[in-house]
Amino acid sequence: MADQVSVINPFYCSADSITLQVNTEKGVTYNEKGDRLFYMDDTFFTLHNRRVLYDDTQKPIVTLYNKAVTLHERCKLFKGESIDSSELLFSVEKTNKSIPPGIAKLNVFLANNENKKESDFRVIIYGSKNSCTVYAGESPIIVAKVENNGGFNVMVYPNVDYAFIVALLMIVKDMKFSNGSTDSTQNSIALSLSL
Repeated sequence: MADQVSVINPFYCSADSITLQVNTEKGVTYNEKGDRLFYMDDTFFTLHNRRVLYDDTQKPIVTLYNKAVTLHERCKLFKGESIDSSELLFSVEKTNKSIPPGIAKLNVFLANNENKKESDFRVIIYGSKNSCTVYAGESPIIVAKVENNGGFNVMVYPNVDYAFIVALLMIVKDMKFSNGSTDSTQNSIALSLSL
């Protein structure tokens, strides 16, 4: 991608494509050299319904909160540990419209996209999380490709915020599947970001 796509922080954008290995069960992300980039403090929601994603210097990057039941299966990412609407970075919504069996679609809306007529990004998930592709909006432009082989092998395209992609994969990991397609999870996950 020619233009930089920084959703979380431009620090996490690379001029070259990068390969990541994301072990969602252990909550750890490695680069292609095997260096740990991110880790979760707990791979399951705690009694306080939160999980924190840290960088390797122990700086909190994203806090995931398990929120109240919603009808629209929304996830939200906020700056810092706030869930104040003024700190919203993006939201993710699952759609079931015109989706063939065995495929799930997540629409990603940046905070400045208030009317939500078109998504800023979309995630297409194939099979029982066997692979997924992240696209820029409704265009054919791919920003990341993911294959699942017991962990997510992730190719993040140049100039794309890889922390953003990892946060999306943590949302995908928590989705429920049935018969190769996504179930209704009846949960909303709010994510907070520390910059």
